[in-house]
Formats: sequence, C-alpha cells, structure tokens
Amino acid sequence: MQPATAQHDLVLSAISTDVYFITASNLKIHSSRPWLREIPHSLGGRSNRLPYSDQLICKLIFHYSLEETIRWKMRIMLVLGTVSLLLYVNPAEAQFPQTCCTVEGIRSKQCCPSLGSDPANICGSLSGRGSCSAVRVDSKPWGGPYRLRNVDDRERWPTKFFNQTCRCNGNFAGYNCGQCKFGWTGSNCDQRKTPVVRKNIHSLTSEELKEFLDVLDLAKNTIHPDYMIATQHWLGLLGPNGTEPQFANISIYDFFVWQHYYSVRDTLLGPGRPFKAIDFSHKGPAFITWHRYHLLSLERELQRLTGNENFAIPYWNFATGQSECDVCTDSLLGGRNPDNPFLISNQSRFSRWGVVCNSLDDYNRLVTLCNGTNEGFIQRGMVGRTNMSLPTMSDVRSCLGIREFDSPPYFTNSSFSFRNALEGYEKPDGELDNTVDNLHNLVHAMLNGTSSLSHSAANDPIFLVLHSFTDAIFDEWMRRFVSSNATYPDEMAPIGHNRDYNMVPFFPPITNEEIYITSDQLGYSYAISLDDADEGAVFVLGSTLGGVFVSLLVLLLIFVLYLRQRRNRGFEPLIRADFTNRKYTEEA
Repeated sequence: MQPATAQHDLVLSAISTDVYFITASNLKIHSSRPWLREIPHSLGGRSNRLPYSDQLICKLIFHYSLEETIRWKMRIMLVLGTVSLLLYVNPAEAQFPQTCCTVEGIRSKQCCPSLGSDPANICGSLSGRGSCSAVRVDSKPWGGPYRLRNVDDRERWPTKFFNQTCRCNGNFAGYNCGQCKFGWTGSNCDQRKTPVVRKNIHSLTSEELKEFLDVLDLAKNTIHPDYMIATQHWLGLLGPNGTEPQFANISIYDFFVWQHYYSVRDTLLGPGRPFKAIDFSHKGPAFITWHRYHLLSLERELQRLTGNENFAIPYWNFATGQSECDVCTDSLLGGRNPDNPFLISNQSRFSRWGVVCNSLDDYNRLVTLCNGTNEGFIQRGMVGRTNMSLPTMSDVRSCLGIREFDSPPYFTNSSFSFRNALEGYEKPDGELDNTVDNLHNLVHAMLNGTSSLSHSAANDPIFLVLHSFTDAIFDEWMRRFVSSNATYPDEMAPIGHNRDYNMVPFFPPITNEEIYITSDQLGYSYAISLDDADEGAVFVLGSTLGGVFVSLLVLLLIFVLYLRQRRNRGFEPLIRADFTNRKYTEEA
C-alpha cells in the first residue's frame, strides 16, 4: 500500500468521531464523508488538484510519513482544531465593490476607483466630485454588553479592510462618487429629487403590484453589478500564490439578505466559541437608521432594474390587531402551503425562493461565514398561534407619543424610548416590560419561521413591507417632534450605534447621523396618515344636548388618558401573548 493511500485510509477510519471539515473554496458546510470522497485515493504529491483552500487542510493532514500515520486517529481532532484557529486569525469577510476586490486593492487597503474610462479620474476628481481620503471613524466610547477591543473585524468599520476610500463632495455619493446622495438628482447632483411615494401594498394598482413582485423576482435572480462577497478567511483571501482574490458574486436580493446577516452575526473567539452579545443593526439607536439605509439601498437597485426612477417599495400596515397575516396570500407575498403549513404555497412565486445565511450555528462551529449558498426554502409558522395578534393602531399612536428618541443605556432596557418602543422591547407607551414583545418585534415573532431569526429574516419578502411601515412610523415621529441630530446619542450606545459610527457593513462608509433626517430629504415619502384620528372611524354626534354631553365626556376621557400617558405612568400591556418563539429578539 502506498503511503498516501495508507494515510488516506487511516483518516477514513477516523470519521466516526463526527468530525466536520471546512471546504473553504466555496464555504459550504460538508460532513466529513463527502469531503473525504473528494480527496484523490493516491495523492502522490498531487493535492494541488484540489481547490487552494482544501489544499491547506490536505497539507496539514497528509504531509507526514507513513510511520507517523498511526498517530492520526488520536490527533485528528487536535489538528482540525488547529486548522480552524489558523483560519480564524483576523478574519476578513466583508462586502466591497468588485473593482476593489483585487490584489492591489486588498494589499494597499485603498478603495478609490476611477470614475469612467480615464484611470486618472480617481473618485471623479477631474470633475471635482471627490478625492481619495483616509476613512473617518468614530472615536467615542461605546457602551452595551460588547466590551472587547480589537477582536471583531467590524470595529472601526471598515478600516480592517480599507482605510482609504472616496470622499465625495457636495451631493455626490457612491464608491467612485458616480452617484447622487439620496434625495438629489441631476448631472451635478444639485437638484432636489421629487420624492417617490411609498404606498400601502393593499392600495397598489394591479400594474404597480405586478411591477413590485416582478422586480423582486428579478433581483433574486440577477447578479449584483457592483458588489461581491468574500469567500475566504484572511489567510487565504488572496489565494495560494497571493494573486487569486477569493470573492464571489451574489444576486442583488441575496446581497440585501447578506448585509443584514453580517450586521447581526456573532463575534467568533474560536471554533464553536461565539460571542453573541453584539448586534450592529438592532438593540440600539441604529436600529432605525440602519434599516432605513438598508431599505433605501435596495430601493435604488430596484429602480435601476425596472428603469423606473419613481418606483417605491410599498409598506404593509401591520397594525391591524388581527391574528392573521393579510399579506400572506398567493396574490401578494405568498399564502400557506396546504401540504406543509410551514412552507409557502406552490401557487406563489416565493415558494421557489431559496434562503441564504440561515445556518448561523454551523458558521460558528466551522469558523466561517454565509457565502450565499441556497440553504432551503422560506418558512412561516403562524399555524396554531391563536394566542398571538398583530399590533394595533393604538399601539402605534402610543409609541408616537414618546418624545425622547432614545434614553440611556440605549439598549433593550431603555425606558420611555421611542426607538425601544418601536423596535418592540418595551410597551408601546414607553414602560419597560421584558415579558412582552411589541410592534416590530411582535410582527417578526408572529410570522415565525424564517422571519423570526434575525440573521435570516430578510430572506422573506415580507421583511421589506414590514420595515417600510416601521420606517413610516419613525418618519411621522420626526415630523412631530422636529428632532435635531443632538437627540441621537454620540457616545455610550452599543458598538455600531453611536451617532458618528459607520454603519456595518455598508460601503462606502456612511454614519447613522447622515440618515437621521426626514424621508423627504432622502427622496421618498409615505402615503399614510398616522395622526391621532383613527383612520376610517367617523363619529357623528347629534346636536342635541345629550349629544353635546356625550361629546364632552369623551373629550374629558381622552384628556385624562393623555395626561396619564404624559406622566409616563404604567399601563397594562395591550397584548398579553404567551410567546413560544422569541428567537428574533433573543438571538444576538
């Protein structure tokens, strides 16, 4: 028997230890048996037939002499643990413009592409659009449960990867200053854009609804024209010879999903050792600004796909108080599959949508990341959840009555915080109560399935219309209280949530403060009224004395309730649901 064959067979005899391997060439998760079957039965120095990242593992396992092979059954777990630790050192997984995913770009840590065909027109500098400059990062202290330093590659984003990017002048924007900031248009980005109007999905015309559904399908199946995701850790990011960048394409919609996943993924301290108390897009002030920019970015991509600059993502007014999801129909975002109530009906196009970024525990165990691989289908689990109902308009109005945008410690235990109430960690009136979910969190929990997991929730297209309505509530709040940027905390919020922190993983860098403005300044608006009058309810009181008396009693009752709310006294929760699934809120 040849040495390589003996060593190979010995490893085959050790697979009963339930060992898992990383096939890092595509970052898919494989059991040991399929991975080993890919190894030639007689390597004979020809392990280079395998992809580069697999060679790294093969070299560590198979380069010993025949005499040493008898040790491998006892040492296999130790070796694989060592491999994982080596791959873990300073991981560099992120998303960046295709033009910067080059050997020169990665080594120089400079992402300053030229605009147009002239290589000298870096960042559009020849026309005064921008210049290549050092990245500005937030230097103020952060609070929250994440107290580590220099452990997570998202700290001081994005300087772990690039410390020089295009800084655009005026209203120019984009990774090469080739676009306009949201809310601006014209060849010189000096004209205010007429805001697009986000409508209730139930009020869309048949043509508008078809355009929305069709472009989602198109985005799901169209490779992103500008951005890629990394498929290798830092040690192998440039390939075996330092000349082969390890990046992969991803569809426009899956890129949207990947961004959300990357913002909530755990910090890894080693194989199977995740630090979960970190979240760059939830559980803090940035919940609102992060999701606003996330949705805006996709909306712009959908406008490009449709060729319709007036296209707008609709919203779903989930404040119905009902126990059923009225957008979960085959004519909208997918009804229930009669053969499997946890899947979407085969009559809906969304039943064919694969989910990505769904295996968080496996990524942690293998010290790897989501690579955009299909991992199943969208699931929803509203069946049998009769003890739950959606928020009500009363909940929305109570939330809109809270004057403070956020309050210390700017986390899930903040009280009388508009942000925390909207996110759903406190009662709609601002009183802290960790026994219930409300508003945004309640909707995710009620949808269950894919939507209940923060790392994969964006796979479900309901995510778009849910967050569009959440943003509409925030926009109404901004108009009521005319808040200045001073109301957004500039320090001691959780990591990623300070006012001047660059939102992770958006690139080029953009801070929370830049998005903390009214929607019309960003080029969109909402066709909705969220004032104190209940839509659709018209009370006609008689002109008789009795009618006047009843009117006065109603006004007095409203006034008393208003005073009680203004004094921030406790209320019983409007919804007391016995939740069996709090994954969305407990996960990170």
